[in-house]
Amino acid sequence: MHSRQGVGSAVTLLLATCLPLTATTASHAAGMRPADILVLGDSQLAFGSGPALHGFLDDYQANCAGAVPGRDERAAIDTMSVGVLAVRATGLHMWLSRTKKGTRMICVRDPNGLSNASTYGAMRYRASRWAQIGESPHHQFCGGSRSPLANIFAELPAPPRLVVFNFLGLSASRWLAADKLRQDLQELDRQLPKQTACLFLTTIPTYRASINRPRWRAQANLEAALQETGSRCRVVAGHTPATIAAFENNRAYYRTRSDGSVRDPYQAKDAGARRFLKLRGNAICRGVVQALFPAAPAPAVAHLEAEFSSSPPPLPMAIPAVSLTAAGRALPD
Repeated sequence: MHSRQGVGSAVTLLLATCLPLTATTASHAAGMRPADILVLGDSQLAFGSGPALHGFLDDYQANCAGAVPGRDERAAIDTMSVGVLAVRATGLHMWLSRTKKGTRMICVRDPNGLSNASTYGAMRYRASRWAQIGESPHHQFCGGSRSPLANIFAELPAPPRLVVFNFLGLSASRWLAADKLRQDLQELDRQLPKQTACLFLTTIPTYRASINRPRWRAQANLEAALQETGSRCRVVAGHTPATIAAFENNRAYYRTRSDGSVRDPYQAKDAGARRFLKLRGNAICRGVVQALFPAAPAPAVAHLEAEFSSSPPPLPMAIPAVSLTAAGRALPD
């Protein structure tokens, strides 16, 4: 992220007291840069929203001035480096797995020889944004007894201050089962470094209602399970009535064929990513500051707490109701 001149001593104090640094380990991969804010995601980041989301977080001060009143907090976040790592066709459980089968989509090269990861910011090390996890010298996150997620923390010079998990695609079918969702969250809590904050940003709605319905349910289950398990993680909901209305059946935000039909209904293109950030940017700004500075003084947190306590919008399209004991943890518009 950008280096800012004139950042006051209050920012230094915030960084020292709220976000303790960990000494660099000798085992990290040669030449790896720190990623203070690490974003992990799936195909949506790899093929569509990665550049837009990286740019948004990388200029936090400008993009979040209207959403986060706390100037010191904004300035502190604005000095943090942002790295984005997106591996197509993956879910959170794959990053947490310690088995060869469970990590196959992350650690095994595509049969067609294609690299599987798209990288931005602090996680990008060459002209091409594409890299192969486990082969690139800067992305040695496979092998041994640890999960790929744990290997990231071992290889980076210092643990990230915040990890943002941008998933909902392949995770949705798994998270419809409460026991598997709780299992993922409990394992995530075990693997996250104690000083690392955690934020879920669920993904952009797809073109098709039939895909969005189960994803909305999975998102609601995630919101509830985070509170029920006592997880440190927070969530910013990507699926809201506003985002679903904007993206569903809207060909303008998806890649199309020459005849105008939608070629890829899953991944919104760059124009869609930017529209999503217009709709959910304020919520993302507040989610990041609340995750990093939960004890920050008013007005930044006081304004945010009112949003966490509000009720979620009604479920659209006759989706079966689920328990939403933690519904207030999803940030509304």
